[in-house]
Amino acid sequence: MNYIEAMDFLEETKKYGSQLGLTSIQNLMAELGNIQDEIPLVHIGGTNGKGSVGAMLSQVLTESGYRVGRFCTPDVFAYEDEFQMNGINIKKERLAQLFTKVKAACEKLVAQGKAHPTRFEVETAAAFLWFYEEKCDIALLEVGMGGATDATNLIRKPLVSVLTSISMDHIRFLGNSLAEIATVKSGIIKSQVPIVTMQQKPEAMEVIKRKAEEMQAELFLADATQVQNVTQIGGRYAFEWKTPMNSNKVCIAADTVKNNIRKDESASDSPCITVNLSLCGAFQVENAVCVLNILHILQKKYPKITETVIQQGLSHTTWHGRMEQIGTEPDFYLDGAHNEDAVRKLRKTLDDGFSERRIVYIMGVLADKDYEKMIAMMFQPGDHVYTVTPKNPRALDGKELEKQLLRQNIHAQYCENIQDAVLYALRDAQKEDMILAFGSLSYLRDVCNTYESEK
Repeated sequence: MNYIEAMDFLEETKKYGSQLGLTSIQNLMAELGNIQDEIPLVHIGGTNGKGSVGAMLSQVLTESGYRVGRFCTPDVFAYEDEFQMNGINIKKERLAQLFTKVKAACEKLVAQGKAHPTRFEVETAAAFLWFYEEKCDIALLEVGMGGATDATNLIRKPLVSVLTSISMDHIRFLGNSLAEIATVKSGIIKSQVPIVTMQQKPEAMEVIKRKAEEMQAELFLADATQVQNVTQIGGRYAFEWKTPMNSNKVCIAADTVKNNIRKDESASDSPCITVNLSLCGAFQVENAVCVLNILHILQKKYPKITETVIQQGLSHTTWHGRMEQIGTEPDFYLDGAHNEDAVRKLRKTLDDGFSERRIVYIMGVLADKDYEKMIAMMFQPGDHVYTVTPKNPRALDGKELEKQLLRQNIHAQYCENIQDAVLYALRDAQKEDMILAFGSLSYLRDVCNTYESEK
């Protein structure tokens, strides 16, 4: 197949829906030789922060001189964003080659009377195939949704498993409580494979501890106690990170011995790394601490990961749609904060780094998100918001979003298309102001394209 035919094939797979479970992906990978078992992988799960953690890891590992594959969804600006090698998107021709092989495997399954794999299973299989054929030194694999029954959880022995911030999301599929969602997401914890987790809410943390103990997996907690001297300028943060001592000197927290949690030694003589983050946002400090803990584990197998390379990589990382600046005069930012936890962190970033700026907002969300809480967290009476309807079958109508905002005394105006929203925001904002388009990642590409065409 050529690229157009490959994209047509991928479009056709949408009719198979989204089925959580491993049987179909197991069948598909068996047809492809189960090559996923031969790939050194880092498995990244959680609710918010997976993309940023993956981007930082990719940059540091690339600058360390390794061949680094990465599979992450959803794409923001181009479909090929989902498949990267050393931070560079896959070529369309190469993607077509991979999907040709996966399609052939799918056809064999159907001929055997087995179910046709879903779109995400097809994409996951293509990623495994790509990592294998390109002989990656290491590959970064991002969970699609959930964890235990996600297609990526086919893998049996990753180098390290990762859980970023867990919050309420995809409730219809994952559960109605944080504990239920954490149970599904902690399903990526493998037997005797180290697990790095960010600090979680108590109900989620308890689930993770129990799962780690059950799987005899050493649990590393990446939390705020490892960070000191935090500063920020214009939304970009710098801090000092207390580097872990030698593995034989790692302390066991007294209250968590039974749960096998390792905490880094916090003695005053523990060496520190000074970190300057290129990614904007207060939440990136949490993500970076998670990355630093992962890298500390990987250093044993990947000795070219040095302190200098870590510092350089974290200062060079880019990632679309996460407090990403796409223009100036006025400053124009994009952020994919699409749920309650992400919006809370976005609001903190704005309060910390942009409190003196007037902000004009563009907002588009999906109907299955708790958008009423998002509005309450994000805005104050008098704020001006242009609402849009993202191009997504789950989108909330921008007219309904406008009504919700007006009820809370927020100046809101519905725009029939993205172009109008961008043009109105540019007309409304002064040079010293700021424009922020946020919400569903599914419409940020159109915002960026419109802005570029209007420059």
